[in-house]
Amino acid sequence: MFFAQNDQRSFRRMELDVPIEITKGTQKFKGICKDLSSTGMSIAFTEASLQAGDEVHIKLDTEDERFPPLDADATLLRIDCEEDKFVAAVKFINMT
Repeated sequence: MFFAQNDQRSFRRMELDVPIEITKGTQKFKGICKDLSSTGMSIAFTEASLQAGDEVHIKLDTEDERFPPLDADATLLRIDCEEDKFVAAVKFINMT
């Protein structure tokens, strides 16, 4: 589901709740994209081995034909712990 977020950022963020696949080297993890902009996203995941500064590959593939799949190389800028999950700020390096 998509929602517009009201804030003062340079790039608008779209609130989402969409499954993603996170790849770090040969390891693959599941997560949820919480919001998305043209420069990055916020993701939630449970895998404790991911750290700020890690470079990862993220794949977001919706079943909604209006939105093409997103494949991006990205850097995890920061990671916060929230209850039973981690939430990371992600900056895109390269997108296809």
